[in-house]
Amino acid sequence: MSNILLNKISKGKTVFGTWITIAYPEIVEALSLLPFDWFVFDMEHAPLDVRDVEFLLMAIKRNHIVPIVRVPWNDFVIVKRVLDIGSKGVLFPQIGSKEEAELAIRSVKYPPEGVRGVGPRRCIMYGLEDVREYFRKANSEIIVIVQIETLNAINNLEQVVSLEGIHGVFVGPYDLSAQLGIFGEFSSTKYIETIKRIAETAKRYNKIAGIHTFSVEDALEKIDMGFNFIAISSDIGFTIGGAKRFLKELNIL
Repeated sequence: MSNILLNKISKGKTVFGTWITIAYPEIVEALSLLPFDWFVFDMEHAPLDVRDVEFLLMAIKRNHIVPIVRVPWNDFVIVKRVLDIGSKGVLFPQIGSKEEAELAIRSVKYPPEGVRGVGPRRCIMYGLEDVREYFRKANSEIIVIVQIETLNAINNLEQVVSLEGIHGVFVGPYDLSAQLGIFGEFSSTKYIETIKRIAETAKRYNKIAGIHTFSVEDALEKIDMGFNFIAISSDIGFTIGGAKRFLKELNIL
């Protein structure tokens, strides 16, 4: 299933998704009826734990949507658990060096290539699917994306992006701008030059170049820069944004 996403990108397509932060299955179910390519379930900043994420994964109604979990840290124990419940990819925050990226790669892979413990659960439909087939395919099909959001990551960008086993990079605009000393100044030359460099480096190695966007104009601008994995707002962003639009049009806000 993960290969659906990688195949689209390899053909030059841009893929779109959103952030899931609300621990309520109806939100995921409703959004999964729309033509998104992927969802990221956020365990880093949202109040989601492994149990929440498992229930939310069950709510996805369309097979073309690839579920990816952003883990709270580069911890192979957490990675193992989210993969066992059915995540098809992992987004790793705060990756700043080649060594940290290598740990992320090993975390998603079964031995001898990695350190993932063997105890698949929902990812093999509780034993109704062939565990040996899953074991054979998992190491090559689980998507690994690392966030580039620190000065260390920028300084080590080439070493991280070039690693075999890293499928792509993702820009966290707020963290990156904070690290650059220009928090929230997304139109500044310093910020724009930095994210352009990230997108260009990813393209040079045929890797995913992802970024979070907050409006249609923002998304189109980042696509023009070379980003091909576009996060569009979030579940809570859609909710607040829709409410604000109505309230403004009614002159209440």
